[in-house]
Amino acid sequence: MFSITRTDLINDDLGALTGVPSQLGRGAALKLNDVFWRTFMDNASFFSVANKNYAAGADTALNIDGLTKAEQMFLDQTGPDGYPLAIVPEILLVPNALYAVAQQLMNATEIREDGNTTAKKYPTNNPHAGKFRVQRTSYLSNTLLSGNSTKAWYLLADPANLPTIEVAFLNGVESPMVESAEADFRNLGVQFRGVFDYGVARFDFRGGAKMRGEA
Repeated sequence: MFSITRTDLINDDLGALTGVPSQLGRGAALKLNDVFWRTFMDNASFFSVANKNYAAGADTALNIDGLTKAEQMFLDQTGPDGYPLAIVPEILLVPNALYAVAQQLMNATEIREDGNTTAKKYPTNNPHAGKFRVQRTSYLSNTLLSGNSTKAWYLLADPANLPTIEVAFLNGVESPMVESAEADFRNLGVQFRGVFDYGVARFDFRGGAKMRGEA
């Protein structure tokens, strides 16, 4: 809630009159993001070895081999009936530190190995070029959130096909309501309040795979 004093009204402070609803709207959006990512990142039992959608180790770093491993893990998932899901991963979700690497992996058409460090032969084409849609978020590595990491990354299904997490809005209203009223009799001015009704919950672990990115 915010209040605008009688002084602001008399001075016709348009910045105060128009800025408060904007601040309430921004605050509501930030709060939704906070709740969403806290729920998504509290995922130790959601992304797990038992659910066959989690892997750790040096071979889970974000590179060609790591992507191949994550993709196979996703594609090997089965439904409750034991049959294949018939859904492919479409989103590569990364923290800020891995964004440039993810972009390179999706845009580069060739991958070349250093011949001085290995005698193994590699093809020069990138099998994952353009395969996934890269999405970046600062929340994954934010130290105020439990489960934060600069190395962990995810392969996710299109949420229209199989969401890993869902947001529900009361009566389908996806934006906050901003209301105003005269202040109570003891105060001179106008009061504003923002109301935003929603719920966030993890949905189906089969819709994603998490790679820790390190041992």
